[in-house]
Amino acid sequence: MRRLAATVCLGVLSGCALPPPAPGGATTAVNRTTTASISAFEQQYRDRASSAQRQGRLADAAIAWEVLSVLRPESREYRDALDATRRQIDAAVAERLPRAAQAQRRGDLDAATQGYLAVLALQPGSLPAADALRSIERERVKRQQLGRLSRLALVRRGTEAMGPSDKLVAPAGGDRNELEHATILARQGEIDSAIGLLERRLAADRDDRAARNMLADLYERKADDVLAARDTAGAIALLEKSLRLDPSDAHVAERLKQLRAAATSKPTEAKSR
Repeated sequence: MRRLAATVCLGVLSGCALPPPAPGGATTAVNRTTTASISAFEQQYRDRASSAQRQGRLADAAIAWEVLSVLRPESREYRDALDATRRQIDAAVAERLPRAAQAQRRGDLDAATQGYLAVLALQPGSLPAADALRSIERERVKRQQLGRLSRLALVRRGTEAMGPSDKLVAPAGGDRNELEHATILARQGEIDSAIGLLERRLAADRDDRAARNMLADLYERKADDVLAARDTAGAIALLEKSLRLDPSDAHVAERLKQLRAAATSKPTEAKSR
């Protein structure tokens, strides 16, 4: 805040600088102009400080009083006003920070968020309030994931009528940031990126059931894209990967059987022609 005040004052004073005074009466004119400019700036910040104080915007008032204190370091009025404003801020923070923490402990995240934001409005550099807000955000994400766990399962392909894009459901529960990221990538059409992310996850943890199921879905979805490019061999390889991850998926097994049969019949048809 002091650096800000000093910068503002230096800017004003440098803006008031004029070319070297000319002889005679011109010197008096320059001095009057400079004094008038500084006085106008000072009055502007006095008004700003008083207005902010009346409206309860203590942080803004403190900044304005500090600017004036830098401009007029000999002024006891400005120093006293700045000290009084800082005491008000400290008192308000001392009251609001514990209330916000209490709301957070009882699980009222909205009230806690409002309380911490009010503290930051008074003290923008408050580390306890900033850290608490980050903690609340992590708690919100955790609650959302736990909520999805109660509403969703990883919906496996229940009927053949469902397309691959219908089967992909966001995973839930625990700290599943990678799975959430993969889901977002897949829904945005970034299938290869999602597959790469899940393959790396499974390389680190082969027992991750949610990642296995999602990757199996994405392999099948990728197979559809490959088939559209008439790459039957590539589609077969992808379906084989999907089936290895989920051997119980009868739908993929049937599709794989059909593709293999079609691939086997094509050379025979070509020879007969």
